Amino acid sequence: MTEKKFGAALLATAVAALLVAGAASAADLARGRALYEASCGGCHNDSVHNDNSRKARTFEEARARIASFSTQLKTGWSGAQVDDVAVYLNERYYSFPCPAQLCPRPVPAKR
Repeated sequence: MTEKKFGAALLATAVAALLVAGAASAADLARGRALYEASCGGCHNDSVHNDNSRKARTFEEARARIASFSTQLKTGWSGAQVDDVAVYLNERYYSFPCPAQLCPRPVPAKR
C-alpha cells in the first residue's frame, strides 16, 4: 500500500470511529421512554414531575435521582440507560440545559 493510500485509509478509519463514538454517546429518547414506562411509569404520573417541592432543579440533579432510584429498585440499568431516562424526562418535563454529548438537540431553558 502506498503512503498516500495508507494516509487516506487511516483518515477514513478515524472519521468512521468518530462518527460511531458520537452516535453511541447521544442518549436514546425512545429507549429512555421505554425504560421509564416499564420500571417507573406504573407508580409515577405527571404530578410527580411537576411537584415543585420535590422537583429536580438541574439536569445533573435529575440524573442523580434517576441513578439512585435505579439502584434502589434494582433495575440493573447501565450508565447509558440512566442517561437515556434522564434525557427522556428532561425532554418531557424539565427542559433543563442538557449536556451536548447526551442530548439529541439543545433543550432551551424554561422561562
